[in-house]
Amino acid sequence: MTGWLLVALGVAGVIAHFSGWANTVWARAAAFTPLMILGAVVGLILLGLARFVWSAVVALVVVVVGLPTQVPLFVGADEHVAESDLRVMQANIYLGQADTTALARLADDRDIDVLTVVELTPDAARRIETTSLRARLPFAYLDPREGGSGSGIYSRYPLSDTRELTGLTHANLRAVVTIPGVGRRALYALHPIPPYPEPAWKWQLELRRLGEQLRAEPLPLIIGTDVNSTYDHRPFRDLLAGSDAPYSPGLTDAADHLGAGIVATYPANRAFPPMLALDRVLTRGGPVPTGFEAVDLPGSDHRGVVATVRP
Repeated sequence: MTGWLLVALGVAGVIAHFSGWANTVWARAAAFTPLMILGAVVGLILLGLARFVWSAVVALVVVVVGLPTQVPLFVGADEHVAESDLRVMQANIYLGQADTTALARLADDRDIDVLTVVELTPDAARRIETTSLRARLPFAYLDPREGGSGSGIYSRYPLSDTRELTGLTHANLRAVVTIPGVGRRALYALHPIPPYPEPAWKWQLELRRLGEQLRAEPLPLIIGTDVNSTYDHRPFRDLLAGSDAPYSPGLTDAADHLGAGIVATYPANRAFPPMLALDRVLTRGGPVPTGFEAVDLPGSDHRGVVATVRP
């Protein structure tokens, strides 16, 4: 019975991965597709040991179809980090409650050049002003808001052409950074709504709107985002290079590009480890990720991520 149940969950995970249905139940299922497929592997072993031959054959089919959906995350390019690479950090600071002094210390320790922040509140923005972060990253474009809707971009280099993206619930920001010896790059701090508890159709619509606006961006792109999606959500994969979605901006995901696996960042404030890879660094049109890792953000329900990018 346990084996059949695990295989059934694997079937649900595979369907959720491929379907892209704008439905809250299937969006939740897709978030846990890797665990469901792993469960199907265990189910296959149990059914095989029990000598339920035909059930084991069905389980094998599920595993054979399911495992390749995860393989791209673990196979990537062999990039080399250079001293000249841009160091980009993405941080969800949990309704402004994260320790901003620790955030500044982390930026110093990692020699960060660009920091994108989501869930930036007015109080958190004021607290950041009292830390060492502003000496390191003196240029900023901020839209702090109460609750979880605010965002900000902090940079070592000058910012210009700032604007907020349209048709979205949270503050999704765009600025142009001028990097010495490199030129102009478009920086984005993105935070689409989640597929739950928000309606899944609205989450899918926001990802589509982001895709359309990013597709129209003429400059090379560097994006820090809590994308509120995992690789197993088809609407997120529609934003990546190789997608046939008409609104796809053809982005490169740092974790995917480097074969870093499932770099889970949420939830980070529980007794168990983070399970979902929501925080990401994305690029397009020149910038290439060369390194990617998760880092602890004291006081937040997310881990942060730090990427090195050849600009």
